[in-house]
Amino acid sequence: MANNLNDLFKKELFKRIISVIFFVPLVLLPIFLNNYSVLFIYLLFNALILAELIHMKSNRMSAILINIYALITIFSFFAFIFLFINKSYTNILLVEFILTIWLFDTFSYLGGKLIGGVKLMPSISAGKTISGLIIGTLVTIIVMQLYKYLIYDFQLIYLFQSICIIALSFLGDVTASVIKRISQVKDSGNIMPGHGGLFDRFDSFIAVFCFFGLIKLF
Repeated sequence: MANNLNDLFKKELFKRIISVIFFVPLVLLPIFLNNYSVLFIYLLFNALILAELIHMKSNRMSAILINIYALITIFSFFAFIFLFINKSYTNILLVEFILTIWLFDTFSYLGGKLIGGVKLMPSISAGKTISGLIIGTLVTIIVMQLYKYLIYDFQLIYLFQSICIIALSFLGDVTASVIKRISQVKDSGNIMPGHGGLFDRFDSFIAVFCFFGLIKLF
């Protein structure tokens, strides 16, 4: 564990912190500015992710999966923009969704790196561990429920909401891992040091807002 901790704080975590310093404001600030900011920034994210996906095509199977996933990605980003502009959810709630995704991703990563242990699905993703999944889930639920309790008081729907976002985030992450494994790439790009490409960072976002977009559509 000591070696894991030393490696984490020397390399990967430092890279991730640098990326987050630039990435977090770029994702969150448009939500508090205006419709045009959200439209421009999130369509730019969408375009860059689509470019990464196209670049990942390496065989017939990966091309088919990526084409399908590209449609899901487009729908997800437009669903997010629609939910924002239409005020289907408040700005604060949209930010809470995104923060829940980030908490789960961050603490799953930290838990897996610091504790290690049994691999969750080694044939799909060598980095995912059972300990990471457990730590990520527990910390995210605890943090979000404390936050909700302090701001809104406790309601069971908030717990269900967190669990739903965690499940969708995990599904999005696994789906991205499958696509990358079939495409025979480790990362979708290198635009974000410590993370890889934007696709690597938005995989959970795509799954979450595809689901909530479908809910509002139907």
